[in-house]
Amino acid sequence: MKRTIVFAGTLLLSISNFAQEHGVLNNSKTPHMHLKTIDIDDCQWTDGFWADKVKTAHDVMIPNLGRLMDDPEIIHAYSNFKVAAGLEEGEFRGWSFTDGDFYKYVEALAYEYAMTKDEKINQQMDEIIAVIAKAQRPDGYIHTKIQIGHGIAGFLHESAHPFTSDEKPYTNGPSHEFYNFGHLMTAACVHYRITGKKNFLNIAIKASDNIYEHFKEPSPELARIDWNPPHYMGLIEMYRTTGDKKYLELTETFVDMLGTAPKKPSDHRGMDHSQRGTPIREESEAVGHAGHGNYLYAGVADLYAETGDLALKEALERIWTNVTTRKMSLHGGTGPHHFGTSNHAMVSEAYGMDYELPNIKAYNETCANIGNAMWNWRMFLMNGEGRFADIMELIFYNSAISGISLDGEHFFYTNPLRFIEGHPQNTKDQGKRGEFMSVFCCPPNIIRTIAKMHTYAYSTSEKGIWVNLYGSNVLDTDLADGSNIKLTQESNYPWDGNIKITIDSKKKKEYALMLRIPAWAEGASIKVNGEKIDQSPRAGSYAELNRKWKKGDVVELELPMVPLLITADPNVEETRNQVAVKRGPIVYCLESKDLTTGTDIKDIVLPSDIKLRPKYEANLLSGVTVLEGEAKLLPNEDWSKQLYKPLIKTELKKTPIKMIPYFAWANRGINDMSVWLPLQY
Repeated sequence: MKRTIVFAGTLLLSISNFAQEHGVLNNSKTPHMHLKTIDIDDCQWTDGFWADKVKTAHDVMIPNLGRLMDDPEIIHAYSNFKVAAGLEEGEFRGWSFTDGDFYKYVEALAYEYAMTKDEKINQQMDEIIAVIAKAQRPDGYIHTKIQIGHGIAGFLHESAHPFTSDEKPYTNGPSHEFYNFGHLMTAACVHYRITGKKNFLNIAIKASDNIYEHFKEPSPELARIDWNPPHYMGLIEMYRTTGDKKYLELTETFVDMLGTAPKKPSDHRGMDHSQRGTPIREESEAVGHAGHGNYLYAGVADLYAETGDLALKEALERIWTNVTTRKMSLHGGTGPHHFGTSNHAMVSEAYGMDYELPNIKAYNETCANIGNAMWNWRMFLMNGEGRFADIMELIFYNSAISGISLDGEHFFYTNPLRFIEGHPQNTKDQGKRGEFMSVFCCPPNIIRTIAKMHTYAYSTSEKGIWVNLYGSNVLDTDLADGSNIKLTQESNYPWDGNIKITIDSKKKKEYALMLRIPAWAEGASIKVNGEKIDQSPRAGSYAELNRKWKKGDVVELELPMVPLLITADPNVEETRNQVAVKRGPIVYCLESKDLTTGTDIKDIVLPSDIKLRPKYEANLLSGVTVLEGEAKLLPNEDWSKQLYKPLIKTELKKTPIKMIPYFAWANRGINDMSVWLPLQY
């Protein structure tokens, strides 16, 4: 995309040349990714669902996140850097991973600057980066928890992960050094690609070099502290951005260390917790902490993309199959347990065993869900298969954005599929998003994801343009041969499946427009300039339209959006004889707020022949399509003095229901909610 920008009043930079080398994920030269990412500012949402989310991010989410990060009495993240830099007096407060969450906030600022060119954001980032640089030790190490020493820390987590005031670098995995370093690397690379300035990248280079010096010849003991691994992705980004092969070699070293660390009785978590129990090339299932695991699998995918190590790709396929067929909730969430077991060891935020997919006590941390989308995005770029893009989209519309309220200022850590007020098995959050949460990793993660959602909308290959996400937007990008392509997409997706794409540029040679046909879109149809094409688009794949496109050509894609009753594998005990409802990419739920007075959500039964009618309500939940129908109602019985009693056959009464998108639940106060409901045949 051709444009020139002035930075800091002196630096002139041709974005066309710069971005060709440094696109999102910077994979323009990655040999084993079939698809290439578009440049950071090639696409912009213009109207509808994601345009509204991006506007809320600009107006509310990012400013509010900055306020929380800056407040010394709340997150204390910025203050920790100022204390470490000697700019303020004080002690460390918060969690050992707070640095990493602050880097995610800076990354969100960078994406915001890329789209708005707001010079105030540019200056704000420079001020923050100057503080981080001053906090960094001369040898490149930076971790405010260890540099400042033991201070006021967080509740139960600190007691589980003890620290001492004289803790040394690279001695304690739960210090989350690599989590912090990984997010530093990624944020710095993104900042460099957007601004062309090296002030943040130089910090990341020094930090990466420090890790390299410590781990270029690792011992089994060092392998024990590889904990919570965004640094795999971060190091590959450093390699792609700087061209320095030692970062690629270091990533290979970390991957090779997996499964080599000796287990000790003193381990407060089993080796599976951070996927260190089995060499990754031998792994066949997702184990341990789901957030850690999804970050790891995304990083291993990045390593395969650079090296072509087929053993890594084969392992990722095995793990992906295990997740998608046995360990993933309907809304794309992973990690159903607050505490689970893996190879007889206790694991927090755990993947758990096959088919362990509870509803009311489901955990499904927001970060783990986003990590699952990041992993699927990379798998998709490897080969362009729709199955990966489908899951990525499923998460974005459901278990990712459920982590933030519609007003942009309240957050869920967990994403259960059922909530009953006062139920003893309810998991964390208790049906109410909070303005602040002690463990604050999820809010900056979902906000940076929304800020860069446009970068997932399209990809390119030698064939042409791949349309991955639907919604009203404009695209102005360059293909590998230098040809400039402009598209305008118009759609009210995800509320309806009518998509119109207008070609706004001309290319002399033939190229393909690749349209994603989601797996749920049976019976999709395509017209070009008003004429229906001969081919029948296959659900779960990409429809390939090849021609010499000219300015003004119009493609119309219709994706049928029929409400579907979804069942689960009968091995999932918690959903036997129950169904859930999906329409298009949206998972629906029933909230007690929408039931008739005196009706209990526990008594609702869905008939197998229920007719659910879509209805768009502009004034409900910021504008959503609801599903209305007639369910059945179990008799309201008194169970106060008994646990079991004989069944009395009763004719079930009818009751009206209105189902809302899952992501929008808990935005009208505390209400009972359920995705899965009993089925009446």
